[in-house]
Amino acid sequence: MLIDLTCPAEIFRTALPTEEMPAAALTLFNLSGRIIASVEVSLRMKDEKGRDTDQLAYRARALNGRPHSTFLMTVPCSPGKFRSIEATVEKVWFSDNEVWRRDPANEKEYTPNALPVSPALTRLRFAAGETAVGWPSRQEGLWVCICGRPNPEGEPVCARCSRVRDEVFAAFSPEAVEAGISLRERQLDLSSRSVREDTIRLQRIREEEFNRKKKKNSRRLRLALCLALCLALCAGVLFYGVPGFRLLAGRKALGDGDPEKARAIFASLGSFADAREQAEECEWLSAAALAEKADTPEALEEASAALRKLSGRPEAMEKADELDLVRSRLLLAQGKRTEALAAVENVPEDAEEKAALVREIRLAESRALIDQEKYEEARAILQEMGGDPEAATLAAECLYRPALTLMAEGDWDAAIETFSRIPDHRDSREMALRCHYHKARALEDAGNTEEAAYEYLMAGDTEDAKERMTDLTLAQADELLAQGSLKEAHALYASLPDNEEAVKKDRSVRLILAKNAADDREFTLALELLDGIPDDYQNAGTLRASASWEKARIAAQQEDWAQVADLLRPLDRQALRSKYRNIENLYLEACEKAGVEAYPTTPEPFVWTPGATPPPAADTETVTPAVSESAPPFLVTEDDGHA
Repeated sequence: MLIDLTCPAEIFRTALPTEEMPAAALTLFNLSGRIIASVEVSLRMKDEKGRDTDQLAYRARALNGRPHSTFLMTVPCSPGKFRSIEATVEKVWFSDNEVWRRDPANEKEYTPNALPVSPALTRLRFAAGETAVGWPSRQEGLWVCICGRPNPEGEPVCARCSRVRDEVFAAFSPEAVEAGISLRERQLDLSSRSVREDTIRLQRIREEEFNRKKKKNSRRLRLALCLALCLALCAGVLFYGVPGFRLLAGRKALGDGDPEKARAIFASLGSFADAREQAEECEWLSAAALAEKADTPEALEEASAALRKLSGRPEAMEKADELDLVRSRLLLAQGKRTEALAAVENVPEDAEEKAALVREIRLAESRALIDQEKYEEARAILQEMGGDPEAATLAAECLYRPALTLMAEGDWDAAIETFSRIPDHRDSREMALRCHYHKARALEDAGNTEEAAYEYLMAGDTEDAKERMTDLTLAQADELLAQGSLKEAHALYASLPDNEEAVKKDRSVRLILAKNAADDREFTLALELLDGIPDDYQNAGTLRASASWEKARIAAQQEDWAQVADLLRPLDRQALRSKYRNIENLYLEACEKAGVEAYPTTPEPFVWTPGATPPPAADTETVTPAVSESAPPFLVTEDDGHA
């Protein structure tokens, strides 16, 4: 497998186009420390047998690929008979206008180290983590990390996962991983053996102690039985008759409607006959009577406490729950929300009435805190209520009101951040845009036009934000142009495709940059800058023809005959023969060696070329072509590129 280790963008995975999404999706990883703005790739579509069925070149712009992060690129293409895609990065443009170009001479051959699903892969991932795909290996001129990324032989750190080369080979070789796992297994085995021995020893000690206590208790039990038998004979004679009479007295008091007196008698009898059951019945009747008369929170609390002492009676627990709910409502009506919430602590959680009452209490508490401007406390309570719609609305209000205060105080950044957390609440979106607008006005008044232009962009359609952004950007570009910073001026002019003045100035700047690039023998860059400039604009056609001819000569020296043919085919070679005498012969030679028809009679599939070039023309100024509609400046968009 071949790889260009100088390429700053690595293709992670590809996804085939579908009927719903007619575009191939490429996931790339930025290996560099700079932002990648644009990438050009070439795609080779393959059938089930791995044969090429089609080829496609495509450039995506405004990608905003952050350093050492993945980013997505989509290549428009219709689903076909191909079953796989092979993608190659041809060019990479950075945000500072620097360009990386693929050079086949830089490609190195390497053998991937990916392991199949196996115990070896499991052991490696146990030691190195889930990102590991295979053992590290050293190959000619490079080394392959456990994450599968090849790196130059002299590079000490992996470009993908940032692992240190020496540590990778020392810690994650097959021998090191196997030794680590073996050591771990031995440690676990020793630990388990020690635990088993301790358990057996403790068990033996417990058994011996139990046997000693059993013998001792047996002797005590025999002695106690003898004493109890003697005492029972005496107590039966002295006391059995008296408790019987008292039991009858207690039952009579209970029948006369005096449960308190009856309970006192039964309690004094202890466990005699059914005295305990009768005492409990007296407590139930007393608590029930107390509950019937309770009409204040204090009385209800007392009755509930009496009922909950009878935990063995289900009807007592149900009555206590009912009293606690009534007491909680009374306290809530009096504005005592904390006491109301505490009143239902003993009510089961699965009670529907409790859930509704707790919700009502929490909402009331939250509204009171909001009225007191204690927004953080109110929001904490509301967030505990989960997905309750009314709670969610109030929680958003806890952010909305402070955001309005921040906005009134002119703290635009804090207000924007707060409004952005609740985009769907009331008019938060519009207020955030308005904050961006006011911040932009303040920055503009302070002379910070660059940041002001960005804030106007973020303000969207608020008032005259678009017009101000356009004016500031155009002014910055004019200033850079006056200072001689052509590349920076071109970037700003190009960000205003809907402004006729910006389009005109950008065309002039691009022509100067193209001339400079041609003087520096950067013919590919020159042709890219000339793209879209009419041939009759200030000798742009002559410059395009010259750059195409020089680039074709270089390609011929490299024996890239297909590129030579593509560069010379769109030129008016008949008109250029006086200047480039052997242009036609070179074109015919390139077509023959590339195996393409020199003068096709049928239209060929559309392939990107620098553009057809007529004979050189005198310096003339023509009417500026109409500017096509495009996305607003600074937005991350992807144009249709060149296929």
